[in-house]
Amino acid sequence: MRKLAVLLPVLVLAACAGLRNLAGAAIERPRLEFREATLQGLDLEGATIGVSFDLTNPNGIGLDVARVSWDVEVEETHLADGVLPGGLKIPAYGKAPITIPVHIRFRDVPGIVSLLRSRRDEIRYKVSGTAGVRTPLGVLVLPLTHSDTLKLPGLPGFALESVSVRSTSLSRVALDVKVRVQNPNPFPLPAGKLDYALSIGGAEVARAKDAAVERLGAGGATILTIPVKVDLAQLGGAAVALVRGGDLQMGLAGTADVAGLPLPLELHGLVPARP
Repeated sequence: MRKLAVLLPVLVLAACAGLRNLAGAAIERPRLEFREATLQGLDLEGATIGVSFDLTNPNGIGLDVARVSWDVEVEETHLADGVLPGGLKIPAYGKAPITIPVHIRFRDVPGIVSLLRSRRDEIRYKVSGTAGVRTPLGVLVLPLTHSDTLKLPGLPGFALESVSVRSTSLSRVALDVKVRVQNPNPFPLPAGKLDYALSIGGAEVARAKDAAVERLGAGGATILTIPVKVDLAQLGGAAVALVRGGDLQMGLAGTADVAGLPLPLELHGLVPARP
């Protein structure tokens, strides 16, 4: 009996090991293959992409997903990561889809404004991670990866349109500076703001922060009116062109904040003056 008591744990362990080996011989490794990447949303704030994989179960028993973890790189810079909850069932000899919702915020991409201003059409992204599948042997970890490019949206265009006199006094003149804003994209642009310095004839005459830029519809254009008050002494010879009508050498320098992107502005040229 004493020998049997000693041998019993050994026999149990051997039997368990035998069962594991038998299960191991019977279980085939599931396969995880990329299917497609679908662009679900795109605007100046960012893009949402559904990256789908097919998880195939070659076994005669059903399995389920324990966990999916993923990481996103854009232009070789880590940008986001996440975890999908488990519970997805994969039927025996069947297939189940895994879709990772990838959201890329453009303002998080290093140098995105420079990329957009360079008129570059696309940026590179990569999705990588793992999917854990529960089996009788435990959780099998399957790698996943997908690389592709994402089409970039266009930046709004800003241009000096005209300047008109709203009112005058003995020492000051109130002006309305018109700036045309153009949206080249098939989606609307959210409202933004503008910080600027205005120059006439090469001399700075006004400066302001947080001027409102209205929401702009898809493919649309609008005129942004910037009201300013200028001392006549600052205008010099330009005052005559304002009163009589003509062209003024004007400049508008600053930053337009649209969709969280700081867009530098350097607008210069001859602008028609309307008395």
